[in-house]
Amino acid sequence: MKYAAAGAAFFLLIGLFIAAAGSVLTSSGGPGCLATPGPDSSQQPVGTLDEEQKRNATLIIQAALHRGLPTRAAVIAVATALQESHLRNASHGHLDSLGLFQQRPSQGWGSPEQILDPAYATSQFYDRLVKIPRWERLPLAHAAQAVQRSAFPDAYTKWEPLSQRLVDAVAGFCVVPVGGEGVSAVLAYAHAQLGKPYVWGAEGPAAFDCSGLTMRAYQAAGLNIPRVAADQWRYGPPVPRGQEKPGDLVFFRMYRGEPQHVGLVIGNRQMIHAPNSRDVVKIASYQWPDLVGFTRPMARRAAR
Repeated sequence: MKYAAAGAAFFLLIGLFIAAAGSVLTSSGGPGCLATPGPDSSQQPVGTLDEEQKRNATLIIQAALHRGLPTRAAVIAVATALQESHLRNASHGHLDSLGLFQQRPSQGWGSPEQILDPAYATSQFYDRLVKIPRWERLPLAHAAQAVQRSAFPDAYTKWEPLSQRLVDAVAGFCVVPVGGEGVSAVLAYAHAQLGKPYVWGAEGPAAFDCSGLTMRAYQAAGLNIPRVAADQWRYGPPVPRGQEKPGDLVFFRMYRGEPQHVGLVIGNRQMIHAPNSRDVVKIASYQWPDLVGFTRPMARRAAR
């Protein structure tokens, strides 16, 4: 019963958050906020969720914040629960699967009583997620699959846009387009890195990989975008070829539905990018045969 008591205490702790989030979770964003579905994303609006689903989403998100985890953890967890149970504390499932994340007592997740406590189930998910090396840099489906061991590992991806909107709503963020000054700061940062070496996994200041460079360039303008190219691809709306502008991201080498390389558009069909371990950050044409497309990152800022 101690887990039931802990769950009750946790619900009491976040009760105010749930009450506040209820009104926020009735749309895809507050005043002036924009939904940003990416390519091949789920278009389900936040407002279609019922009270149980909103309550469970809020619990999952606030559990991540309470632990001091980055919001990326909450996005992964909510997307996982959407796929596994549609954010319902299900008392049944495949074989002995139970609860929000369809965790199995026979696989060491806990007793049925424990797993059916949403606070316990959420805690167990995060305990395993944070043990995965570089989990925050993995594509969402890869991170979720490393925890869940699902028979359908690619199914989590379609829930990422909705999950991100839920997290933004509860965490008090809205999505706004990047302005001219922001683009100038992004480009200035990228230009300052020219000539620095490529190192896989590097995020500066001495070296970069491709997505580390683009992430840091946007952070220089005070804007946070995801870490890896595949997640950056899904983060902002797509831009038709020929309509790309300086500051947009350009992607290459699609593999299993995800691009493997990213650069930063600077104009005149050129980009700044970190090519590979045999090269340095440089300016190059992006007219490559394996060009996938362009996206325009959107900023997430505190809602007023």
